[in-house]
Amino acid sequence: MSMPTAEVPFEIVHKWQEIVNIIAEIIHVPSALVMKVEPPNIKVFVSSESHSNPYESNELAPLNTGLYCETVMKTRQSLLVPDALRDKEWKSNPDIKLGMISYLGFPVSWPDGQIFGTICVLDRKENSYSELYRKFVLQCRDVLEADLRALARLSGELTRSEAYLEEAQRLSHTGSFGWRVSTGEIVWSKESFRIFGYDNSLAVTLDMVIQRVHPEDRALVQRTLERASKEGKDFDDEYRLLMPDGSIKHVHVVAHAVRDHADELEFIGAVMDVTEARRVEEQMHQARAELAHVARVTTLGELTAAIAHEINQPLAAVVTGGRASLRWLAHEPPNLEETRSSVEDIIDSGIRAGEVISRLRAMMKKSPAQRELLNINDAILAVIALVSAEAQRNRVILRTELSNDLPLVRGDRIQLQQVILNLIMNAIEAMRGIDQTQREVFVVSRKDGFKGALVEVQDSGPGLEGLAIDRLFDAFYTTKPDGMGIGLAVSRTIIESHGGQLRALPSVPKGAVFQFRLPTNAEVIE
Repeated sequence: MSMPTAEVPFEIVHKWQEIVNIIAEIIHVPSALVMKVEPPNIKVFVSSESHSNPYESNELAPLNTGLYCETVMKTRQSLLVPDALRDKEWKSNPDIKLGMISYLGFPVSWPDGQIFGTICVLDRKENSYSELYRKFVLQCRDVLEADLRALARLSGELTRSEAYLEEAQRLSHTGSFGWRVSTGEIVWSKESFRIFGYDNSLAVTLDMVIQRVHPEDRALVQRTLERASKEGKDFDDEYRLLMPDGSIKHVHVVAHAVRDHADELEFIGAVMDVTEARRVEEQMHQARAELAHVARVTTLGELTAAIAHEINQPLAAVVTGGRASLRWLAHEPPNLEETRSSVEDIIDSGIRAGEVISRLRAMMKKSPAQRELLNINDAILAVIALVSAEAQRNRVILRTELSNDLPLVRGDRIQLQQVILNLIMNAIEAMRGIDQTQREVFVVSRKDGFKGALVEVQDSGPGLEGLAIDRLFDAFYTTKPDGMGIGLAVSRTIIESHGGQLRALPSVPKGAVFQFRLPTNAEVIE
């Protein structure tokens, strides 16, 4: 099958729809399009769902009529037309009849070089499109071409020699690297050299990497690298770089472990400069902290009405902040899809917090919970995604050991996520007074007997010594100077309403373990 006749799957079309919607929103234009050449026509393949967009998906227009996109496809070059009304070359352009007088477009090609079409934006007013916007649209074009490469590979059109590049591009559109553990050989892309601030003529060593890491993060990075090289497992980490000029960068490193033909361990990965993202996240931190706190207290029916108005503001701040993060991240090198996905998780978390309030209120009123069969691991992973930034902020290593053969449990997903969130946040907060290099939270899931499921959250903090363990789950009992003492009480109420048990145990050699058990398909009293 030749590339121009390859059908783009629905999943990719849906993804592209989201991309053009984001482009139109960020650049503030009525139209963002993905065009596909289908001789003798050109088709509107995907059209943004923006207000006053005159172009509809699947709309056809004949070629050789002076369209902007024709020029892009013929020249294989980007095209910027700030105002077509001032240029006689475009006087017969059909787009002008629709009022679209400014245009920015880039060619989109299949891996074999054949033209797929274009990605473009159009406006009804004069628009020179800033350098930032041009880079943003170009990054989106790269995402489209990455999807076409993946499609070509699945169709058998890509050769095995492209496998390394495809894997790296799948992980990130930023700096890529390879690390052969046995020899210590490290290969960087030009972008990786730029991020770390080294001349690309240098031979990269592990010492050079560690040298750039912020002194407070070096122990964490060294432990991560040592564990990865010994266990041969993927790693995903975020840390700071201290540059020669004194500036600080935040980088997100993702690596995939592979074995070569000689069974030697090698890591293929990507390094993303997420400095701007962390700056925006810092501004959102207070709102997220307030939101998590409010969510823990809302199970007390008498407080629900009092905080209903106040919770709207932090919720709106999280959602608005998440969307703002999309704009900040758009001009960065990171993989747009992966980064966008993580920011969208923030938005979803804000919406989900609202659901927590309504469902906990329903629980206090003895109304039926929204129960379903679920894998508790899914709830754990959703919470891990929510708290990973908080763990990173507090220099806490968050580890999991989740059993793959857990039975399904019947429960309310939001309520169970709230319990897990509360236990992990408590574990993080419990370690604020100990050395940063010793802070670890370990989340475990496993079978409990023949049918049940068990979840444990273990920390390396000061433990339970000196605490009134028999009162830990009492309402309004707290060991925190600014605590309200309802988080664990709420969690116990939720677990018991699911027919389970929640308890606290000392951990050996140090720390505490909070453990809950859930039965499967149990008869639960609402």
